[in-house]
Amino acid sequence: MKKNIFSIIITALTVVNVVLTAILFFVMMPAFQKTNKLVTQVASILDLEIEPDDEEAEEDYTVSDIEYTDVAFEAQQTVNLGASASDKKDHYALFDGFTVGVNKKSDDYGDFKTETIASYQSTITDIIRSVMQSKTNDTISEELIKKESLEQIREKFGTKCVVELTLKNFMHQ
Repeated sequence: MKKNIFSIIITALTVVNVVLTAILFFVMMPAFQKTNKLVTQVASILDLEIEPDDEEAEEDYTVSDIEYTDVAFEAQQTVNLGASASDKKDHYALFDGFTVGVNKKSDDYGDFKTETIASYQSTITDIIRSVMQSKTNDTISEELIKKESLEQIREKFGTKCVVELTLKNFMHQ
């Protein structure tokens, strides 16, 4: 007799547990949806990338599609690097010129040909110099300079056809 009463009590408690879980699920679901919507709105306001960027769609080119424009300086350029907290010495970066690679199959290639790059030589040099000056001897690297300079060149000229930047004889000390 006691086994039947315990079985009935356990079954009743199980049913009550299932019912309360279902109620809790349906009560909490709208709150979860509102929270998800809020997080999505905050991420879009802060311009966080949730999905891959479509700007990289211009990456469908081959090496033969790239036109290189070489810019050489008459004298080696010397750039003062930013001061490091741990080192009180002055540090410098040096480079002799740069080469810009432009995708000939890009939609805006006509606006940024070799002649255009030659006419904007001082602006591009200034962008590269400002990126170098923002780095310290501890944080500078050629890849980092090329990447940040390329991004700033694309932004400055509003183009996606510039796909490569190479620094000639880059050194830092």
